[in-house]
Amino acid sequence: MKKMVSRREVLAVSLVLFLFFGFYSIKLMGVSSVVTTQRTLGKYTQEGELIHVALLKNNTLYGERLSREEYPIPLVESFVVTYSYRFTPMTSIRGTYNAQGIVQYTVNRGSEEVVLWEEKLFEKSGELEDGKFFVQYELNLTKLENRTNEIMEQLGLKRVNRKITFVTRVNVEGNVYGRDITESFEHSSSLVKDSSAGLYYFTNEKESMQKTVVEKGAKKTVVTIAGLPFYADTAKKVAPILALLFLTPLLGGVYTIRAQRPKNEFKDLSPYITEGAPIHVEKRVILATKEDLKKAFDLLDKPILHYKDGKEDVYTIIDGNIAYEYRKIENN
Repeated sequence: MKKMVSRREVLAVSLVLFLFFGFYSIKLMGVSSVVTTQRTLGKYTQEGELIHVALLKNNTLYGERLSREEYPIPLVESFVVTYSYRFTPMTSIRGTYNAQGIVQYTVNRGSEEVVLWEEKLFEKSGELEDGKFFVQYELNLTKLENRTNEIMEQLGLKRVNRKITFVTRVNVEGNVYGRDITESFEHSSSLVKDSSAGLYYFTNEKESMQKTVVEKGAKKTVVTIAGLPFYADTAKKVAPILALLFLTPLLGGVYTIRAQRPKNEFKDLSPYITEGAPIHVEKRVILATKEDLKKAFDLLDKPILHYKDGKEDVYTIIDGNIAYEYRKIENN
């Protein structure tokens, strides 16, 4: 068994396989075992729009009705305001709405706006039908102006600011693209009277909100090792085990080879041993043991020559014409 383990071919194969699986063990450390996937199922939208038409006083320019971005203040008698809302797609959606017009009378205190009086022009509530609704209201500016004068008189002020706001709130719930949803929607628009320009105009007439329905999932990561597919979590466990498996005979073989290697009896003298054979020696003194060689070296303090003579290792110390030799037969 020791001979087989210590064979160079086996050790070479073990080394290659250890490096191979060790490389993948390190490489797989940075690989995620699971990949998160995301698929878009669809989108849904909430849209609200304030549509306005002015009913005009007698004039020869625009006629009785006018719909545009700005309106001349002297010509407008009233506004017909229509608010429409739609949820798309409309399937499996239910909800409620509240639409109201609010007028506020304010004064400025420095940079702060102070509301002195607030009242509703109208308020309408109900349920969505097929994901939509619309409400309509006529704002009579003559009546509103009379009401403004009345409030100013009761407040005892000669000048107040009037702010007209249309506010809509919608709450919906249902199922869209297989997902249950609960959403709210709010839209605020104002009617501005710009006396310096002589114009009425509306702000923020349209509002929309869109969201995406996604489906999230998880997928196991697949890696390829030596042309074969493996799940990453499995490969992370198997690769280190295989690396250690092939490291074991590698370490065992190296240890066995070193253990079987003959001990160097001259390890302590190796710094003083030089390869070479003696020349012109007249007399040879044969040393019986290695210890005799060490004693001769200590006494003569000369380098030791080493050479092969057949199957014998010859260690020689030259002192003049005398060679002190220790011969050791090579072990098979």
